[in-house]
Amino acid sequence: MTETIQDRIEENAKGVQNVSVDGMSTTAVDIDKQIRADEYLAKKAAVSKNHMGLSFRTLKPGGCG
Repeated sequence: MTETIQDRIEENAKGVQNVSVDGMSTTAVDIDKQIRADEYLAKKAAVSKNHMGLSFRTLKPGGCG
């Protein structure tokens, strides 16, 4: 099973942010920064498509004819 960005954000939200062991410490990236990065990647993927994130519809009037 491949892990998606959404799965990773969800997993990080459940875990701890700071860990310190034997004088070594690490800090996880803030959840809001991860969410903003995910939104940025989604927008970037939408713009890279031919329709640039927009959808167009053709309106056809009904009952005329």
